[in-house]
Amino acid sequence: MDEPIRESGPHLADLLRDALTGDGPLYRQLADALRQAVDRGEIPLGTVLPPERALARALAVSRATVVAAYDRLKTDGWLESRQGSGTWVRTPDEGDAGSDAVATGRLFLSVGGGEQRSGPGEPADDAPADVVDLSVAAVTGSPIVNEVLASLTPEDIAPLTAHHGYVPQGLRALRDHVAQRFTDDGLPTGAEQVVVTTGAHQGISLVARQLLRPGDTVLVESPTFPGALDVFRRFGARPVPVPVDEHGVRVDLLEDLIVRSDPRLFYVSPHFHNPTGTVLPAERRAVIAELSRTRRLPVLEDLAMADVVLDDVDLPPAIAAYDPDAPIHTLGSTAKLFWAGMRVGWVRSPADTAARTLAVKTVADLGSPLVSQLLALRLLERREEVQAERRAELRPRRDHLAALLAEHLPEWSFTLPAGGLSLWCTLPRGNAEEFAELAGRHGVTVVPGPALSVDEGNRRALRLVFASPTADLDEGVRRLAQAWTGYSAASEHRPASRLLV
Repeated sequence: MDEPIRESGPHLADLLRDALTGDGPLYRQLADALRQAVDRGEIPLGTVLPPERALARALAVSRATVVAAYDRLKTDGWLESRQGSGTWVRTPDEGDAGSDAVATGRLFLSVGGGEQRSGPGEPADDAPADVVDLSVAAVTGSPIVNEVLASLTPEDIAPLTAHHGYVPQGLRALRDHVAQRFTDDGLPTGAEQVVVTTGAHQGISLVARQLLRPGDTVLVESPTFPGALDVFRRFGARPVPVPVDEHGVRVDLLEDLIVRSDPRLFYVSPHFHNPTGTVLPAERRAVIAELSRTRRLPVLEDLAMADVVLDDVDLPPAIAAYDPDAPIHTLGSTAKLFWAGMRVGWVRSPADTAARTLAVKTVADLGSPLVSQLLALRLLERREEVQAERRAELRPRRDHLAALLAEHLPEWSFTLPAGGLSLWCTLPRGNAEEFAELAGRHGVTVVPGPALSVDEGNRRALRLVFASPTADLDEGVRRLAQAWTGYSAASEHRPASRLLV
């Protein structure tokens, strides 16, 4: 990464301080804590660490302790020093873990609006034929989808077929509905600001196409939705990671990253972030909106998961609501709540750029299918009913998966999300890509953290989707536990100095 993240002493001290209470030399505890923070994705690869004296002052330890910890990690291959640039968290060499493990993770990247697998995601020759798939963050169609689809009459369809069918901006009734919902949620919006898209994936593409040129920088949360990374890279842009914590994206790093990397776009998922499930606090949203306005940095906020609410939680307004003059595009979708097969989403753009979004959509496909848009409108009119249905279906599955993990894989850690479709789990040791490959051989597919990361970070993280029936979750966790037993035993014999282990 050309323009690195630079960690401050006080923030890094906050990350590490609780880990410095064990047995053994303090410098070893500090080195282990740093390594674990990198593994969890809290310190992205390529980050410049604070000078030894600054970190020692923040931790209230001697400078010699920090020097010894840094030296140990340099010897083990985790850190490197660059003349005049300080101490960096190493980015892995291609051969450090073997190309197979890295390539396997990349093959989990999504294609289109839903996330699909191919190739190594299929069972190995010695794997069970009935693979349990915990990798796809999508739901089957709601029964209400079938009901609404069956209820459409010739009279409903006739006004559509009487038209030539090219409506690039989308059905007016659907745009009115979406605009009214934005307005009701605190973001005043006119129908002319809304463009209907063929899924959320196209929404990301429309914004990227009008803003990005080859070589441009895009700030992206890490981890993030892998389909967004696909889009940005397809346009030749260079994603730069912004780390997340338990509350979402770290806004304390944003201004420095903006100054250093001169980004053309910032992509962020503030509602039930995929994959961590976090809800970005209102004060952080306000910071993003202010930086967007003052720095004229376009922001694409992805609210595709916003409707999958499992617990009683007050969602703050969209980021764009905090500063109407900021260049913020807001993305929505029907895929995560209703059914991805409709392929209907939308982009709400600022008034002064909405015409440009429409122009890009017109070039892309002259408009999304009208019958799907009609179905989407009818379903959005019953949104609260479907949300109640999904909550009754998904919340027990989420809780069941959490209980299974606590019982069978108690070393794994996670935070129970209030919405979304997945748990973001942290392994106590090892490498998630290697483990995901082994899990596939045991007949269960999961997504390793590096497949969802800009910089192949989050190397001890896995995304487990809980959208499957409880019987599948039972069997999936049974197989994961079996795979973990074998993996843990094997990892005990591996050298601690190996970068990706």
